[in-house]
Amino acid sequence: MAEGGKNWFILTADYAFGHALEGDVRSVVEANGGRIVNTVRHPLATNDFSSYMLQAQASGAQVVGLANAGADTVNSIITAGEFGLTQSGQNIAALLLFLNDVHALGVQTAQGIQLTTGWYWDMDEDARAWSDRFYQRTNARPSMVQAGIYSSTMHYLKGVQATGSDKAADVRKWMMDNQINDMFAKGGYVREDGRMVHDMYLAQVKTPAESKNEWDLYKIIRTIPGDEAFRPLSQSVCPMVKK
Repeated sequence: MAEGGKNWFILTADYAFGHALEGDVRSVVEANGGRIVNTVRHPLATNDFSSYMLQAQASGAQVVGLANAGADTVNSIITAGEFGLTQSGQNIAALLLFLNDVHALGVQTAQGIQLTTGWYWDMDEDARAWSDRFYQRTNARPSMVQAGIYSSTMHYLKGVQATGSDKAADVRKWMMDNQINDMFAKGGYVREDGRMVHDMYLAQVKTPAESKNEWDLYKIIRTIPGDEAFRPLSQSVCPMVKK
């Protein structure tokens, strides 16, 4: 929205997860003065996205949002590339896309796609140093999920070490009282409802001309502050939160 994408077409996987993504996008777009010009739902694990991409193209929407995941997202992007959506001026916004998916697609196919990510392996010196160690063991660059799991595990273990206890209540309190400052997050914190709040990033997949190697995939467009990126505590459904 901040980059000018006011009119959206949403392609949604027709099950609860896709519906939830669609609902969240609709809320944010409309709250910021944008408009959903059309929504089309596809069956889970469909093999042919041609008709959906033709509808997206014909809609004239500035942004085509993909409210799906996994193979459905990959196949959506491949078909969008075949129909030249980004080349014709539309932006593809993948609502759940991981580094390994983009790597498998390649920048020729995925170029120009915008996505939000909690982390990128080449975003700063700490991230690169940890990613280099990961690469030495796996011959692949880590995704935000792999980095996030490492970070959360280490934060928990630091809590056990600091408190001298593995009792959940003791460690949980320590984890809430101490910020996360590591290769994954700077100034991250665990909220009362258990949500770890940290900065997110709007990224765009590089073009073949911009990419220097097979894992040089993203350029970070801007930082989304953690307090803006996550659902506010007042909207938490956690029964432990006092309201």
